[in-house]
Amino acid sequence: MTTSKTDPPAADGRALLDRLDRLEPGRPHRRLMFQGGLGYTFDSFDGALMGYALSAVIVLWGITAGTAGWLLSSIFFGYLVGALLAGLLADRFGRRRLMMCALLVFCVFSLLMATATSTAELFVWRALAGVGIGAETTLIAPYISEFLPARHRGRFVARTVGFLAFGYILAGVLAPLVISPHPETGWRVAAVIAAAPVLLLLWWRKNLPESPRYLVANGRIAEATVIVERFEREAGVAGEAAPAPHETPPSPAGAAPRTGVTGQLAALWKGRAARTTLVLWVLWFILTGVNYGFSSWLPTMLMTAKGFSITKSFLFGLVTALAQIPGYYLAGTLIDRIERKWLIAAYSAGATLSALGVALADSPAALLVCAAFLAAFTNGSAAVYYAYTAELYPTAVRATGMGAASAVGRAGAIIAPIAIGYLYGSVGFTNVFLALVGALALAVVTIVAFGEKTAGRSLEQLEGTTP
Repeated sequence: MTTSKTDPPAADGRALLDRLDRLEPGRPHRRLMFQGGLGYTFDSFDGALMGYALSAVIVLWGITAGTAGWLLSSIFFGYLVGALLAGLLADRFGRRRLMMCALLVFCVFSLLMATATSTAELFVWRALAGVGIGAETTLIAPYISEFLPARHRGRFVARTVGFLAFGYILAGVLAPLVISPHPETGWRVAAVIAAAPVLLLLWWRKNLPESPRYLVANGRIAEATVIVERFEREAGVAGEAAPAPHETPPSPAGAAPRTGVTGQLAALWKGRAARTTLVLWVLWFILTGVNYGFSSWLPTMLMTAKGFSITKSFLFGLVTALAQIPGYYLAGTLIDRIERKWLIAAYSAGATLSALGVALADSPAALLVCAAFLAAFTNGSAAVYYAYTAELYPTAVRATGMGAASAVGRAGAIIAPIAIGYLYGSVGFTNVFLALVGALALAVVTIVAFGEKTAGRSLEQLEGTTP
């Protein structure tokens, strides 16, 4: 992306983003981290709590393993659509607007899910709720990354993604209290509880700023200047004296790229970006698929294969959810100290060994330890590859690239529970996890052999290397 040095709006934009990159993270950055992080918390809370709820429904309604796999995957059909649409639309109409709409969609259809009276109806409402969740989770990481300088970007984004763990833990605590005592009605109450906190988050985000990088990319320099100056004031730094910013007229509806949807997607496959896109898609497909396939099926498999009660399987799930915290925390600590690709490879290798341990475990204690490590590694890796993906595309297609990768990941999340359902019915518990071992090993090889290096480089420097 090259711009003439004599272009005043471009020069103003570069100077403005330089100011943003020189700003030490302070109160406004932490506020964004908490606002984005709570979005991840409520998303994972809904996903995990309704995973427990659907496990109870599968048992109560006598749903077969094959059909159960489709039901457990219903949310991911919505994730796929929401992630892809959000990425494309956010690069055209802005990050903030899409994030607010996504939360509203998620809340409405989660409430409707509590009214379902058949498997088909439950599938539909769950899938539509997933559109909102998929859009929300896709946009948070690239949005946060666009406010942060290179030296702090990885740590902040990783810590924001780490809020996912709190949702899993909260779901693990509430599931035995809300669902287990009266499963016939408890799963419906769980659906209402999952949606309620989102209304508070919508209110808190009412003053959420638009990304300055998105505004600069659209020639809306004056709007970006207001936001950067606000961040400087709130961080306790006096704004720099600068001439009045030039501004180019924004295109209709504030659309960013002048190309259409096809052009946005095609940009992901031009030049060196093609290898980047392929690597990211393989990583997202495998790591997201294994993570959600494992977490969505674990309670059901523990009840049917290991003879656990509903309550015991839920408590087992709580322990694995707690194990995510050190996984996320360690990733957040290491992400700005170790090159991203090597950290992803290390986490993927750890997940591979953990899945092998689950497959071969011969006691509940060994199974619990290995499952906890698998949860820590698969979820902790997300803190790294979310940040990694947001760094590898230029601003004009950053949300598109993130959305496409996330959509591919959701495809993995769709296929994994369905495949596990059929595999589990035919080859059993052990062989299911051996299959996950092979998939995770492929992720390790892919990132080691073909992954790009991004640590310590500004987003603008990375734009110069990724067409």
